[in-house]
Amino acid sequence: MENSKLDLVAFGWALSGALVVLLVLCEAAAMILPGWQLAHNWLTLFSTAEVGSIRNLIDGIIFSAIFGWIAAAVLVIIYNRLVRR
Repeated sequence: MENSKLDLVAFGWALSGALVVLLVLCEAAAMILPGWQLAHNWLTLFSTAEVGSIRNLIDGIIFSAIFGWIAAAVLVIIYNRLVRR
């Protein structure tokens, strides 16, 4: 099997996009079923604003994208170094 490297830009967009989609889905679940506490821990991970507020959504989207890129950079660097061996 040929060694394949991860592309940082593609992986960064994919991971950031996935985190943003998950956050929006969790925000929707929290708004539709507020008493169930389905996603409150995920939503408070990126913002101290009240769950269900527009500020929480904006903070969550911004920080999901930022942390997605940070995680992608770390994962791509480690993976590409390991696959080189």
